[in-house]
Amino acid sequence: MARDLASKTFWRPTGAAMLLGMAGGLAWLLASGRLQPGLASGVAALAVVTVGVFGLQQRRALRAARRERAEQAEKLRALNLLDAISNSTPDIIFTEDLQGRFTFVNQATCRALGQPAAAVLGREAGAFFSNPDRARIAALNAAVIESGGIVASEGEMTTALGRRWYLCTLGPLREPDGRLSGVFGVVHDITERRRQQEHQRQWAQAFESTRDGVIICDARAHIESVNRAFTEITGYTPDDAIGHTPALLHSGRHDAAFYRELWAGVARSGHWRGEIWNRRKDGEIYPEWLTISAVRDEAGVVTNYVGVFTDITRVKRDEAELQRLANYDPLTELPNRRLLHTRLEHALARAARRGGRLALFYIDLDGFKTVNDSLGHPAGDELLIGITRRFQDRVRAGDTLGRPGGDEFLVIAELLHGPQDAAVLAQDLLAAVARPLALAGGQEVYVTASIGISIFPDDGCSDATAMLRDADAALYRAKEQGRNGFCFFTHELNRQAVAKLETEVALRHALQRGELLLHYQPKVCAASGRIVGAEALLRWQRGDELVPPGRFIPIAEQSSLILDIGAWVIDEACAQQARWQALGLAMPRIAVNVAARQFAAGNLDTVVDEALRRHGVAASSLELEVTESMLVDTPAAGIDMLGRLKETGVRLSLDDFGTGYSSLAYLRQFPIDALKIDKSFVDQIDAGPQGSAIVDAVIALAHRLGLTVVAEGVETAAQQAYLRRQGCDELQGFHLARPMPAHAFEALWAGGEVAVG
Repeated sequence: MARDLASKTFWRPTGAAMLLGMAGGLAWLLASGRLQPGLASGVAALAVVTVGVFGLQQRRALRAARRERAEQAEKLRALNLLDAISNSTPDIIFTEDLQGRFTFVNQATCRALGQPAAAVLGREAGAFFSNPDRARIAALNAAVIESGGIVASEGEMTTALGRRWYLCTLGPLREPDGRLSGVFGVVHDITERRRQQEHQRQWAQAFESTRDGVIICDARAHIESVNRAFTEITGYTPDDAIGHTPALLHSGRHDAAFYRELWAGVARSGHWRGEIWNRRKDGEIYPEWLTISAVRDEAGVVTNYVGVFTDITRVKRDEAELQRLANYDPLTELPNRRLLHTRLEHALARAARRGGRLALFYIDLDGFKTVNDSLGHPAGDELLIGITRRFQDRVRAGDTLGRPGGDEFLVIAELLHGPQDAAVLAQDLLAAVARPLALAGGQEVYVTASIGISIFPDDGCSDATAMLRDADAALYRAKEQGRNGFCFFTHELNRQAVAKLETEVALRHALQRGELLLHYQPKVCAASGRIVGAEALLRWQRGDELVPPGRFIPIAEQSSLILDIGAWVIDEACAQQARWQALGLAMPRIAVNVAARQFAAGNLDTVVDEALRRHGVAASSLELEVTESMLVDTPAAGIDMLGRLKETGVRLSLDDFGTGYSSLAYLRQFPIDALKIDKSFVDQIDAGPQGSAIVDAVIALAHRLGLTVVAEGVETAAQQAYLRRQGCDELQGFHLARPMPAHAFEALWAGGEVAVG
């Protein structure tokens, strides 16, 4: 029996009593006793107290006990199942008593609290949290106990897993008799869901607030959603668009092949982007920049198409405006230099294919600067617009009229029979300019034009650049011939143009290499022969050749190079004075010629002042000679510049007086110190009284104005004697002394005088 008891023992979990039986026995025994701890696996051992034989009543009790045992086993299995479920779910599951102490926790609860179950059970839940989370937990428990019902709450809490979002559902625990015995809780981590919701909220906000139109279609390209910008751009509301296809927006500008290629691109690469023209609800056709993207699920199946587009109406308008500004003159709205060059290239190509002729007219207005400077830029602009309209009336429909800049115009004339047709058109253009033009201010202005003409293929040019160069050379010759005329390009002009270009390049190098130098021609007192000054004259030492100024100064004056050369001459004259001063030589005043472009640049006074300061020489040691012609066109501006130069302290003289047709009224306003009689008048002295009359008048006028008179170009003793008798103050010319290097001028100065006849 002891063996059977050890191997076949059954007991109630309460340990109050135990039913025993012997397998294969003929009698039933009833034993009662108490449980003792087992020695292995925690199995209970039984200490038997009484054993007896029982009958029918006892057998009934035995069957009832068996049923109870089976029920208890089923409950145990259920509890084990519930335990397995609670520990396999990621949700936090727990129970508490009415004092808020944990009575049950699953593994998820332990992970969230960062503690094992043994450290959690029996402790208040609030002990594992800090405020405000502790207060929130207490409030939820109180709400369940007070209401006796389910309470749900969503919020953030800090656990061992960090700051997380949770959905908490708490409810009452009741005894079989209905009494409230505690609280149960199920807590679901919704952090990821909240992140997704926030992402969706942000996306929805961006979807609605973006300035780009957005359209979302299903896999069959039916519109599912549109944003506010879609409606603002197209005029279609969501109700108008949803359920339709994007064909709702088609403008008709694109054919079916365009859309087939579009969708083929989406199918190939998953997206398409480009410019497309669509139609608004009100019928207006507009351009947009569209990007279409395919949206695929995890299996790679297309679920949606998203189109994002921008209305580029303003961009296209701005592009058109930029294109216009890049290719058209804003004042006259004629093609500018850039577009003219392109059109000339195209015209040359057409003429070459047809075997025909093409003429290019390079037109420059004569006298425009006078109008612009005297009446102001608005008047100059009005003149240009008026001349443009006249030219437009004269050129043929197929010809191109353009304005490359300033007061220049170009005409490209195709389908000409020969030079005679070009001459007829040139005469028409000259006549159009020559008529008086009335301005809005009531003034009537007169200008003329000079025209240079190049003809393809007669002149041998093969491209637009060469043709423009040839026409420009012809224009230069037309101006030299007296203006208000036209000139055809010749190969001799081409030779001269090439030589001019080569000289200009070499001259620029000469300035950089220090090949320029100054020679000095003395000025002497007419009465005593004493040297009173010198004029600095530019020379170019080109290798072994000393290039005279007549061969390069006119070329420099036609370009901005004259500004650099002019500044160098002023600086070198001041530097030479400084060198002489360093040697202890009290040299006389040095005169420097000023070029027209240099005078008109507007900063001559600054150039002079900086040179004087740089070399530390007195302003009284420098004299500037300006020509009368510089002051004729813009006397007011000339007076202003002369005044600024006078403030630097330099001496000013008016060169070539009598050749510029300046007003004597203005002459009184010029702050000058001397007048120089031009050589052309000095040459007439030998012709007798009539020839010398102008010289006499200039001397008398200058003295009446308190000015010194200087006669230049004195080449004979008779001229020298006459000028001295008439009271001319200073003389200059080959008869007295030729221009010489600085060291020779030093030696001459040391002699003190130049012979006076």
